[in-house]
Amino acid sequence: MNLLGVELNNKEAVFVLMNSEGGMFNVKETRTRGIELRDAENAPGIQAFFSIFKKMVEDYKVDTIAIKQRPMRGKFSGSANSFKMEAAIQLIENVKVEMVNNKEIKETLKQNPLEYTMKDLELRQFQESAFNTAYSFALRND
Repeated sequence: MNLLGVELNNKEAVFVLMNSEGGMFNVKETRTRGIELRDAENAPGIQAFFSIFKKMVEDYKVDTIAIKQRPMRGKFSGSANSFKMEAAIQLIENVKVEMVNNKEIKETLKQNPLEYTMKDLELRQFQESAFNTAYSFALRND
């Protein structure tokens, strides 16, 4: 399974691409580590984000996208822009899009601690949440 773990923030979708088979994980290199949502107030900006993200999904033959779920209310709630990006991602055809909540991620990491750092995996620190999302989803579905 080619799996894309995604964390959405106010301005971009940060992601990690991994291949998962039989409990074995292989982090793959991508041409970029995130896609920015520019001009979120107008349809052309959201359409551009959708097109770029869709092209990346097609190029890397992604089967499943696992998005870290954000609360809709409260202190740590997701921004309006993050929900716009989520909707655009969910509209991509021929790919399964799943949400992974923070509680599940924490529980998975507690039960299956990582033996590697982000540096060992050649990932940047800001990609850790996206990696943890993909890792948790892969363990749940392998």
